[in-house]
Amino acid sequence: MAQPSGKLLEGVFAVSKPPSVSSAQVLRELQHKFAESKTFAPLLEQTKRAREEQDRHQPKRRKRTSDDQIFKMGHGGTLDPLATGVLIVGIGRGSKSLPDFLGCKKTYETVVLFGKSTDTYDIMGKVVAAASTEHITREVVEDKLAQFRGKMKQIPPIYSAIKVQGMKLYEYARSGKELPRQLESRDIEISECTLLDYYDPGEHGYRWPAEQATDEEKAVAQKLIAGAESTKKLLGQDAAPTRPRTPPSERYKEFRESNNLPPDKKAAMHTHDIGTLEAQPANAPAARIRLTVSSGFYVRSFAYDLGTACDSYGTMAALVRSKQGHFTNIEPIPEGFVPAITWEDLGAGEDTWGPKITKVLEDWVETHPPPSTQNRIDDRDRSESDYRYKRSNHGGGWRGGGRKRSWNDARQTRRNSSSPEC
Repeated sequence: MAQPSGKLLEGVFAVSKPPSVSSAQVLRELQHKFAESKTFAPLLEQTKRAREEQDRHQPKRRKRTSDDQIFKMGHGGTLDPLATGVLIVGIGRGSKSLPDFLGCKKTYETVVLFGKSTDTYDIMGKVVAAASTEHITREVVEDKLAQFRGKMKQIPPIYSAIKVQGMKLYEYARSGKELPRQLESRDIEISECTLLDYYDPGEHGYRWPAEQATDEEKAVAQKLIAGAESTKKLLGQDAAPTRPRTPPSERYKEFRESNNLPPDKKAAMHTHDIGTLEAQPANAPAARIRLTVSSGFYVRSFAYDLGTACDSYGTMAALVRSKQGHFTNIEPIPEGFVPAITWEDLGAGEDTWGPKITKVLEDWVETHPPPSTQNRIDDRDRSESDYRYKRSNHGGGWRGGGRKRSWNDARQTRRNSSSPEC
C-alpha cells in the first residue's frame, strides 16, 4: 500500500487523457480517486476544515449541490472526446495557475482524412458531403499548409459549445435554425505546421463514419457551413456581432439538473464512444500533421479548412495533444519536460500513481510556497491611530479616509482571468 507522506500536496500536473472520455469526466474520476487516497489525505482534511469555517461565517451561502466537487480542481484546456494526450490539471492552490496554461502554446498531432465532411468535422459525426480527391498529392498538401502558418482568424466548428447570440452553435445545427450572419472569429497563431506523413489510398487504416446524414440533416449542415464561409469573408469588416446574455435562470438550469444525477449517469453523459465506422479503410488520401498553436485554436476547424484549401473536404480522423506548457506524453521525455500520468497508471492503483504525482507536486510546492501568515497584521496589532476618523475634505461630516469609492472606480482597475486583455 502507498505510504502517506504527511505533506500537503497541491499544484499542477498532467494526465494523458484516453479517447471517448470528456475532460470533465477525467476531473470527476480524479476527485473520487484522490478523496479515497492516502496521498491527498492532508489536503482533504484542510479542504474540509476550510469549508466548515466558511459555512460558519457564511451560513446563508449556497451549499454545494454535487458530491463531485471534493477538492478545488480544474483543467487547463478542454480536449475533444475523440482526442487523447496531455490534459493539465490543477488541484488546491494549483487551480489558480490554470489560466497560465489556457493561454500557452500547445502542440498537437492530427490526421486529416480527405474527401468527405461530417457535421462535427471529425469521424464522430455523420457524413454530410463528399468530393473528389484524385488531384490531392503530397505536394499539394505541403503547398497548402504554407498558408496556415502565422497569425490568422479562425471560425469555430459548427458543432461546438460556443454561444452565438445566447445560443450554442450545436443547438443551431440540431434545431435546424439558420446561423446568424456573423460568427465571432478567433485570433489564432500557428507557429508550426509540419507534414509528418502522407498516405495514399490503401496506405492507412483510417475509416469513414458508417452513418450518413439524412437529406434534411445534409441541407441544414450545408446551410450552416455556408453561413460560416460567408462569415470568413466579412471578418475584415468593422461590424461587431451582438451577443445578448442568456438569462441566469436558463444559463444554469442544465448545470443544476446535471449535478443531481447519480455518478454512473454523469459518467454516461461524458462518455462519447466513436460511432460505427465503415468496415474497410477509406479509399482516400490522409495526412498526419504536427501543429504548435496558440490558445483558442480548433483542430477540427483546421481539418475542414485544409480540405477546402485542397479543393475537396477534410475530416479530423485522430488527434493527440503531445505538449502543453512543460508537460508532455512524448517518449522518451524531452529534456526540460514533465511526463503526464497515464490513464493506465491511474487504473493500476495508488502504489503506481502516488509516487509519480507526489514528485511533481512536491516540486510545484517548492517553487510556489504558500503565503506566510507570520507577518500578517490583525486587529489586535493595529495602533489606536488606525481607527481615528478623519474629517473629509469633500464636505462636512466625519468619514474614514476621504472620498468613498464607487463601483465605477473599482471597475476601472479590477482584472480577472475573463478580461479580454488577459
